[in-house]
Amino acid sequence: MGVGLAGLSGWCRVSRADNNGPVIARAGLPATAETVFRAVAAAADALYVCDSGGIFLYLNPAALKILGYDDAAELLGKPAHDTIHYLRPDGSFYPADECPLLRPSKTGETVQLDQDSLVREDGTQVAVPYSSAPVDLAGGRGAVVAFRDISARMRLGEVEASRARIARAADEARRRIERDLHDGAQQQFVAVAMRLETARRLIETEPADAARLVGASHADLLEAIAELRRLAHGIHPAELSRHGLIPALRTLARRSPIPVDVTADQVGRLPPEIETTACYIAAEAAANAVKHANASHVQLALARAPGTIQLTITDDGAGGATFDHGTGLQGLRDRAEAAGGHLDLHSPAGGPTVLTATMPCP
Repeated sequence: MGVGLAGLSGWCRVSRADNNGPVIARAGLPATAETVFRAVAAAADALYVCDSGGIFLYLNPAALKILGYDDAAELLGKPAHDTIHYLRPDGSFYPADECPLLRPSKTGETVQLDQDSLVREDGTQVAVPYSSAPVDLAGGRGAVVAFRDISARMRLGEVEASRARIARAADEARRRIERDLHDGAQQQFVAVAMRLETARRLIETEPADAARLVGASHADLLEAIAELRRLAHGIHPAELSRHGLIPALRTLARRSPIPVDVTADQVGRLPPEIETTACYIAAEAAANAVKHANASHVQLALARAPGTIQLTITDDGAGGATFDHGTGLQGLRDRAEAAGGHLDLHSPAGGPTVLTATMPCP
């Protein structure tokens, strides 16, 4: 892995190279400076140096690894901000004149930020905290930047937050089911029990009335059983348990108030938690398409890839969907993340809206 030193001449001298890479030390400093710089450059924190114009002069191996580059030559001589810091964490454009990483070379101050993001070679962003400090170079004052990759720690925090939201949603669902049972099936069973008790008392004295009450109780009992089945289907579709995800998606399509097409690979049976999550996401996304986007058509596509299962829901609605504003999409993302996957959303104004759930599947 190459480590560039272009542009540092005059500020430092290049000493011998060994297995630890080149060693540099400022001219006139004690020989121990070489040892100090070697220790800093090989530290766990990533490190880069840019000149007064913000051009890369040096990157250590840790910096290249985090940024996804194989060789420093791919970055040396390029503007640091326009190459690795041109996007904010939310994906919006980040103007160079607002870049805090370049401020030390202009003002001489040291800047520290607990959370920001840098753009990797493949265009993805990596979450980092960093410290940028001024450094005197031959061509003027530059900046030396140290940073770390905290994306794994942030993903863990996001998963924990997702699980907390799911726990709250589950508690709300439990209370709703309790209300539905109390106000629906439970009241019907109580009424059946009271009628049967009255019929029992009338069997010998008023057999005709007793028979009428038994008949009415039987009808009420069948209605209560049907109500329980409706509640059970809302909790976990019977088709999913019996036959798997694809039949459950096709049943969902048949029951939809708008046309829903299902295309699917022959994926076979999947882990129960993956089937349940995928079915829930499909059902909620299709309902959202009708309720919030006024869609007239929905496409469900299920595909298997090595190690993953991917469910894509596309609707022809109004678009403009986001993971906030009460549409319930955040809850779907929480479900996917709790199952070890992730949810991607593309929904330009005017549509179409494409929701893609990717989940692990051994």
